[in-house]
Amino acid sequence: MRKNVKQRVLTILITTALAAGLLSGCGSTKAPVESDMEDLPEEWEEEGAEEDFFENTGEEFSDTEQGELPDETVEKAMSGKGAVTAFLGDPFYNGQIKNADDALEAVYSVVKEIGGDASTEFDYEAVDETEDGVTYYTFRQTVGDLSVYGAAAKLIADKNGQAIGLVSSIIPELEAPPRDLWEISAGEAEESVKKEWNDSKLKIYSKATEQTLIPVEEGAEAYQYVWVVYSDSVFDGTDGEYKLDAGYTAHYVTYDGEYLYCIGVTDIGNEEALSGSAATFAFADMESDVWSGTVKTLNGKKKEIEVPIMTDRNTGEQYLGDVKRKILCASHPEFEYEETLSPLVAKNGRWDDEAMITYYNYINVYDLYETSGWVGPDGIKTPSLLLMGAVNEDGSPMDNAAYVGKKQGFHTFVFDTASPYGESMDIVGHEFTHCVTGTLMTTNLYLNDYGAINEGMSDILGNLTAIMMDETDIPFTIGDALPEDLQRSMKDPNLHQQPGFVWDKYYVPAVAEPNDDNDQGGVHINSSLLNYISYKLNDAGMEPEEEFYFWMNVARAMTPRTDYEQMAELLPWVMNTFGQKAYIKALEDAINQTGISSHELPESPADGLALVSLALPDSKALEQVSVTASFLDLNTGSMYTNWPEAGKNVIYITLPKGDYLTSLQVMIPEAEEPVHFAFQEGRWNEMGPEIYEKWLDTAGIDESIALESGDLFDLETENLSGLFAGLKIK
Repeated sequence: MRKNVKQRVLTILITTALAAGLLSGCGSTKAPVESDMEDLPEEWEEEGAEEDFFENTGEEFSDTEQGELPDETVEKAMSGKGAVTAFLGDPFYNGQIKNADDALEAVYSVVKEIGGDASTEFDYEAVDETEDGVTYYTFRQTVGDLSVYGAAAKLIADKNGQAIGLVSSIIPELEAPPRDLWEISAGEAEESVKKEWNDSKLKIYSKATEQTLIPVEEGAEAYQYVWVVYSDSVFDGTDGEYKLDAGYTAHYVTYDGEYLYCIGVTDIGNEEALSGSAATFAFADMESDVWSGTVKTLNGKKKEIEVPIMTDRNTGEQYLGDVKRKILCASHPEFEYEETLSPLVAKNGRWDDEAMITYYNYINVYDLYETSGWVGPDGIKTPSLLLMGAVNEDGSPMDNAAYVGKKQGFHTFVFDTASPYGESMDIVGHEFTHCVTGTLMTTNLYLNDYGAINEGMSDILGNLTAIMMDETDIPFTIGDALPEDLQRSMKDPNLHQQPGFVWDKYYVPAVAEPNDDNDQGGVHINSSLLNYISYKLNDAGMEPEEEFYFWMNVARAMTPRTDYEQMAELLPWVMNTFGQKAYIKALEDAINQTGISSHELPESPADGLALVSLALPDSKALEQVSVTASFLDLNTGSMYTNWPEAGKNVIYITLPKGDYLTSLQVMIPEAEEPVHFAFQEGRWNEMGPEIYEKWLDTAGIDESIALESGDLFDLETENLSGLFAGLKIK
């Protein structure tokens, strides 16, 4: 094996010594191509090493025929520009839906009504049938050999095979060459593998070569078609310090013959091979066992728990993991920064208490979802990796919990065990739900409304999980074990700086440039709009089990670009469709209270509030900088911030009546500090960082703007044009 190839394989697979040996293979990567191949037919085995060893099973391919996606198509497909969201809740198709082909025909029958055109194409992604016999057929939009980022359609059929709903978010007018111009033949894919391993005597199982979809890159939510070519194992034996043992090797080759990487797989055509991952090796040679005993929370409280553990048959070492559910606990720093999978090994018969509590809570969440028919974080029992002791690059505690996507074949979750994130079952349920909804929507567009709804769904289902599973949980409060300033209240969003309705204080309009500074468009801020609806359903008498059932059906119906306006239509439809009409009045009232059916500016702000607009100069500088408007309430000391609205050159913000110091922070790419502009005596002035901080501390009422309840206040910005023109942008 050539050294450069060996290094590539190890980088892709992340191998590590787990006793006798372990080989492991973020968004949803459920393989849309399935295979029922279990045993290897003898006729797949090809003997010899002659040039005609490879069977060319496709048409000849030449570089001159290869089409390329137009730049405009690529830009639209990846950015989502021009996306159209639609919802059909009334009968729209007379044919019977018996399978995915019928469902796709129904989608195409109304493709123009949902915003598509003659160029709109879909590929089958998944089918999800509920216990009521309602079936959701999911299709990704495709162009050329790529799935379109964040574009999908869901056809919903009842138990009689009647189409009862269609939810879609698609991008029309995407042009691409015919797919057959993009595909090399199976034989040419095998030739690519042969060239990559020209010093190895590979046995190629030529007739098993097939196509599949894999992520464009690890953790990506955009997919590409590739050939998967199978050979005998290149991993047998010992490679350095690692003992590697896999039955076969799956090699991945792009449409133009580029060799990507290879992984070890247990069987040809199985889920590992078709999804490009092999995490199941982590549980090989492991026996199930149980640990029970007392653990202490971070505040010193004792807790009795019982959890499954794994024992290595060869060495007797014990690991914090579950063979049955395919859950593995490992070290975050080593996985993240050293590309090494290091499972948590027992020391003196136990593990870190915080890690054990987190693992215990994760299992409870896992099991509750399974009772609803959803097995594992993605519904198909893909292995889970819980990375404990999360730290930043400088070694400091990460102070967070997160679902970070699919990595090395595992759905991966990160927990800072120096803080009690894992002690709150609602937080563990929240992170688990991120994978659930990401899978059901095909893609998690984590920005603006899409991200806020995603966060809200995680809050809601995480909260309901905790109510049903943890008698110590405080209902409708997210993060019970955390300090109060890190919690969220679903009952009273304003308590933790979240809006109770559209254009309430703290509300963030969809931003033009989502980034970390603006919380990707207020995804953790505007999530309260959905949270409050869940609280109001409970207040109307809806039991947690009923709510869980309701919101899971909502999740099943959502697409990547389901926004709050579509959600206002979707929620009543789900409630009526699934026989929960007793709560429809409470739901409609909550939708009206939150105002999610429209994002339009109100004619007048709500009682006690004022609406401020700040028109930014029409400047090329705005295309390269990030702008934040800040308003400091001199009476309460509260700071309110907002950002330019998407599609507009204006910042809108709703504020309580009061006296405010107003400023702009402009972050220039590669600059260490933002540029500050302060509004003083009717005009804007630039300030250095130290002067700006002093101004915030010492400025008085004479430099503030006064807002009264009901005000529509347009802030003067005439002299900003000159200031923006003077920005020193590289």
